[in-house]
Amino acid sequence: MFAFLPGIPGADDMRAIVRRVDTARHKGIPNGCVLELDLMSVPPETSGFDPLAMISSGGRPMVLRQAVDAIHRAAEDDRVAGLIARVQIPAAPAAPVQELRDAIAAFSAAKPSVAWAETYPGTLSYYLASAFREVWMQPSGTVGLVGFATSALFLRDALDKAGIQAQFTARGEYKSAANLFTQDSYTEPHREADSRLIESLNQQVLAAVAGSRNLDAAAVDALADKAPLLRDDAVSGGLVDRIGFRDEAYARIAELTGAEGITPQNADGPDAPPRLFLSRYARATAPGAGPSIPGRKAKPTIAVVTLHGPIVSGRGGPGLLPVGGNSSAGGDTIAAALREAAADKDVSAIVLRVESPGGSVTGSETIWREVLRTREGGTPVVASMGAVAASGGYYVSMGADAIVANAGTITGSIGVVTGKLVARELKDRLGVGSDSVRTNANADAWSANSPFTDEQQAHVEAEADLFYTDFVERVAQGRGMSVDAVAEVARGRVWTGADAKERGLVDELGGLRTAVNRAKVLAELDADADVRIVGYPGSSLLDMLRPKQSSQPAAASLPDALGVLVGRSVLNLIDHAERSVSGVSAMWFGNYRF
Repeated sequence: MFAFLPGIPGADDMRAIVRRVDTARHKGIPNGCVLELDLMSVPPETSGFDPLAMISSGGRPMVLRQAVDAIHRAAEDDRVAGLIARVQIPAAPAAPVQELRDAIAAFSAAKPSVAWAETYPGTLSYYLASAFREVWMQPSGTVGLVGFATSALFLRDALDKAGIQAQFTARGEYKSAANLFTQDSYTEPHREADSRLIESLNQQVLAAVAGSRNLDAAAVDALADKAPLLRDDAVSGGLVDRIGFRDEAYARIAELTGAEGITPQNADGPDAPPRLFLSRYARATAPGAGPSIPGRKAKPTIAVVTLHGPIVSGRGGPGLLPVGGNSSAGGDTIAAALREAAADKDVSAIVLRVESPGGSVTGSETIWREVLRTREGGTPVVASMGAVAASGGYYVSMGADAIVANAGTITGSIGVVTGKLVARELKDRLGVGSDSVRTNANADAWSANSPFTDEQQAHVEAEADLFYTDFVERVAQGRGMSVDAVAEVARGRVWTGADAKERGLVDELGGLRTAVNRAKVLAELDADADVRIVGYPGSSLLDMLRPKQSSQPAAASLPDALGVLVGRSVLNLIDHAERSVSGVSAMWFGNYRF
């Protein structure tokens, strides 16, 4: 009987050695591997420079675009045998879930996939899981396919009791941002818009789940009325394939990918198919991840300019916190990014990725103007809408050659709102004295100490009229619609991407991948052409710290200067991270806002 001697590799060691050799032979990806994805949350739109997140995740966090692209690549990669994911997102916007779901559905059409969870906490969590070939859930879990609801907060009575007066002006009866301060319940237009919004989202989810699970949409709707569903109802209703634990789900994906002899007891053992986190796969297979080949013709380039966060005038950028603080999209920064991308002779087209609830009128107008200039200069621009691209987010998009939105994107809200909170009575109650002096009649018009005078209010109304008229007319011009037709779908009303497409505000439904393909066609490339994606503006530590040479695009200034080329090469070696702007949504008043 043969026995392994000390110092001589055993069977497990030999298998590990063979696997490492095989992995090296397949360019770092184990042959026959199963990709793993942990979906306790949806990958973010952008990551910015966040050292804490990099430490906790073992590198720069994978963003939505990278995850989607990696899943699509994996579907066509012979080294990848299957996909397993824990899908347990508690809450998320619909649009990014849809982009991720479309990629997973494409993978599942080609290869085995399994979704598992301790529980499916909400509608979108199960909606995402239903794109996998098999859906698993632990015995104590529930399927929270409960549909959609929305609730609004109203502070008018509380402000009255506190001695605060809300003084706001809006153009468009559906423009509801200020209702928080001016109303005590839904207005009819506000209720109508919110009701249609969640109805549209619900229809999208019911149709998708029914299609994936081979059920009737009405049957899924009936199940939603009984949700959250316990395990027996979830299985009998056709929403869940198996009740089981993580180890059982992993044994199942091994079985589906052709492995033999794998049980829940050895699902994590050396005989199981090799596994690789999707983030590792994404980095290893990213376009341009390998060494360049001298003499090979460069791929056509599509620039992705990312606008993320509320729009402000000026440069915008990170919030008050040194790390991870909220950020905003500065009109100057995004406009400069568009100029730089358009000036790069290698860029064939630009995709403006918009993730913003709106913001400054002037900042939005600055970006809109640069979009028009870019197109006039011969570079096509496609707007790609993320979770939300409303108000100013729609304003910056409307001048593009084409607008692409997810079906669940929140968009529209073509209207204007401005105003202030007057706290003089509250100050008096608290015994806080305040006074002011001014040189001219309107120098302190926006002070919280007193309401607008009649003359000031008339000026506010006139400006709101002007900005709203400009907005509607520019939408009509950009979308090739009549002013009257735009006026019907404007009035400050928000729409889902699906409803916006039906009303001419959006050209095509889909995510960033769809927008890039549209940009290729506009640039007279094949829709399936292999292109290089370059992100603007930068968000690495170097991008944040290095001073700007001027407002002129770097690509247009001294394009043949050796120093510029060498400098860029060094920076590229240091910073391989995706170039994008990070931020989150916020709302504020005190100036005119879309």
